This record gives sequence, C-alpha cells and structure tokens, in this order.
Amino acid sequence: MRAIETEDASAALLTREDRDYATGAASSAGGGGGDAERGDGAAFLARRSRFALDRLKPRHPAVAQAERRARWPAWLNWTLPLAALALGWASNEVFDGRRLNVISFPLLGMLAWNLGVYALLVLGALRGLARSGGDADPAGPATRLLVRAAQPARGRTDAQPTLARGIARFLADWLRFAAGLNRARAARTMHLAAACLAAGVVLGMYASGWDVEYRAGWESTWIRDPATLHGLLSAVLGPASALTGIALPPPAGLASLNWGSGTPGVNAAPWIHLYAATALLFIIAPRLLLAGAYAARVARARRRVPLPGNEDFYVRTLLRSVAGAGASVRVVPYSFAPPEGAQRTLRRLLADVLGERTGVAIETSIAYGDEDRWLADTGPERFDDDYLLVLFNLSATPEAENHGALVAGLRQRLAKERRDAALLVVLDEAAMRRHPGARDGADTRLETRRQAWRAMLRPHGVEPVSLDLAADDALGLAQALETGLMRSAAERAA
Repeated sequence: MRAIETEDASAALLTREDRDYATGAASSAGGGGGDAERGDGAAFLARRSRFALDRLKPRHPAVAQAERRARWPAWLNWTLPLAALALGWASNEVFDGRRLNVISFPLLGMLAWNLGVYALLVLGALRGLARSGGDADPAGPATRLLVRAAQPARGRTDAQPTLARGIARFLADWLRFAAGLNRARAARTMHLAAACLAAGVVLGMYASGWDVEYRAGWESTWIRDPATLHGLLSAVLGPASALTGIALPPPAGLASLNWGSGTPGVNAAPWIHLYAATALLFIIAPRLLLAGAYAARVARARRRVPLPGNEDFYVRTLLRSVAGAGASVRVVPYSFAPPEGAQRTLRRLLADVLGERTGVAIETSIAYGDEDRWLADTGPERFDDDYLLVLFNLSATPEAENHGALVAGLRQRLAKERRDAALLVVLDEAAMRRHPGARDGADTRLETRRQAWRAMLRPHGVEPVSLDLAADDALGLAQALETGLMRSAAERAA
C-alpha cells in the first residue's frame, strides 16, 4: 500500500474515501489508534493495509498477482534438493564399467569443491564482520543466482500506468527489504541441495554395487609413485579410516593395485565405505548443519523484515493521522508577503495532507537580497521542524544569486541541524495568473516561468511545486502539495 499510495497521489486507484475508511477501520480495530499512541505503529499500519487491500484487489486483480509474485517460490525449497539427489543417484561417472578408480572417484572432486565453498564462506563472513561489525551475511555466486531466479516477474499493467508504477515500486522495494531473508532462503536451499547431491552419489554407488562386484584399483596420468598416492589418500580418507577402522593399504599395497601392471584390483566395498564416510564427514553433515543454521535465520528474518519506520514520509503521515502530535511545518516566504487568503489556503492544504494536528508557522518574508544575513542570524530552533517550505512568487524572475543562494543555504543548514527534515520549494502562481496583462497566452507564460524556476533550482537537487493559492480547488491543490512533499522526502532519503 505504501508503494501504490505514493504513486497514486491523485487518488485515482484508491480514493480518498477508501483511504479514510481504511484508516478509520484500522484505528477502531486497534482501540481508537491505541497502537500508534503507544508507539507501536506497525500493528496499525498492517491492519490499515489489509483494509485498503480488501478494497483495492477486487478492482485491480494485478495487485493480488503482484502479492503472489513477490512471495518466495516455495517449490524451490524441495525441487532443487530432490533434483540434486536424483542427479547424484543417476551419476554414471562413478564407475568405469565394473572398475572403481580410487583417485578419479567423483566424491574426490566434490570434496575439493565443498572445501573451496567452506573457505569462501569463512572469508565472506570475515569480510562481513570487518565491514559491518558483526552483521555478516555471506552469499556465494550460486546463492545470488538462486535469489535472482526467484525474483518476481513484473507482469503487465499497461492499461493502468499509475498501477504499473506502484507495482514496480513495490516489487523493487520488497526485493530490497527482503534481500537478507531471500539470501538466507537461497543459502538454506543450496546447502541442502549440496548435501543431497553427495548423498545421491553415495546411495547410487551402494545401489549399483548391490548385484555387481566392482573391483578397485587406480591409474593416473600424473601420479606414478605409490608413496605419493598414499600421502594423497591418507589426507583425504584418513579421517574416514579412523572412524570406520578400515585401514588404507601401504604404498606397496597400492602399487599392486595399479591397473597399468595388469592387476585385476580388489573388491571395492572397503573403498566405497571409506568414500561414503568421507562424504558424510566433510560434505553431508556440514552442509546439513549450514542448512539448519540458515533455516533458523529464515525463521528469525521472517518475523523481523526491516520495513520502513517512522523516518519514512508515508509512515509518518499515516501515524500522525491517528495518534501523537501533528507534523510541524515552517513556511519561509521570500521577497513577497503572501496575502491572508493565501496563508489560510496553505494552512488548510497542509492540514489536509499531513493531518489536522499539523502545526504551521509562517515566517515574516525575507527581504530581497537579505538571504545571507537571514541565514547567518537564524538560530537552530528555526530548523527543528518536520518540513521547511520556501515560498516564492512565481511572477519573480528566478535568480541563482538570490533565490538559488537561499535554497542552497537552507539545504546546508538542514543537513547540519536536522537531517530528517524535508525541504520543499512552493511557487505561488496567484499574482501571475491574475495580472491584468496575463490573459492572452497565460498558460504558455506560466509554463515558461515554471521551467525557468526548475532550471535554476535543478543544480540544488530541488523540484518546486507550483500552486495557485488563490484558486478554489482544494482537492487539486492538496494533491499537488502531497506529491511535492512525497517527492521532497524521497529526494532527502536519496
């Protein structure tokens, strides 16, 4: 709902009546906004979203589709491990006819691969600890690939561009907010699949040897010396040998197993047991432990998704509508004194957008050319508001040395005094619209002047909102102001 309502500033998808209903129903269900008053706004926001979605989904099925697409595909949790198990079982590279080469056995390569994965996980965890002071979440290439494969498709909502933007924003936001959860899910699935692959190879090996006697021996292009082979096998199979009590042949015994000398080899059962125990010790058990650790992380992350908090404009606006003190807004006019009617209109608009408890303080106008002195003499208390609106007269010619200098100075002071305050420039069109000579070609002149103001303010990262504060269009003005406030909050967050 945050994504859709933010994009739907004109309330074309979810009407004002729908939004008021959702807010009222959520407040009543929680005991008159008690959750928000106690500082637990999450419960209120969740209830309000459900009420709003109940009204939105019947009209726009794409919303329900976006919800479904954003869910992690649960079928990946079991299809990948089962496919890995089947692949391991059906592997035909395990045996060469009826012979088992003890140094080309697939588990030898799998063991090397898994040890490399463990090393990368350790390095990733150490980098994470050094970078974030303990919040490490290493993700390997296979895990990142699985996360990308599980990302939801965008779908098509061409008939509703506002809805399309809202859904696109939701999917992008959700992928960002749920990134840690999805990485944990992918890692859990990949570790389980790795364990199943090794288990499948071992099970397939025992099943294939049930009615056929396999003979074990060795031959290699690179290893010629039985003593070198004995050292390699001792390093790989030594722990399994100690666990099972199956002794490894000495170098002389290995020399007699060299197929190059014409030996038929020996019964492969002891070697199969050794490799099965090695797979259990170094692949299956560690991978299952890692899968269990990530499963626990998934369970925790599902309950603690880092969603937007009170620093978010949308969240703040909703919570203020039902509980706590209203927003504080300071209006700073420059080089003109807004009429009483314009001031009343602006107060009403801000109350409509930010809630009835909104406090609005309208400063005395800054004289033209006096912006530097005003910035120097203004104390930090003047920047202790939620929103700072700079009010310019659209009919004035925008000048970077004066208007631009004031905006640049305000941005610097806000960054110093109150980093979470939002700055918005409002251009009052009233005087220019009602100028006696503004009848012919008025729209063209207005747009030309708006473009000039935008071009002047663009280097400062500010997009102005142009309002006719003398117009009798409360809804249209409120929608335009709401859009500007949301955009300014987004620009501040960026």
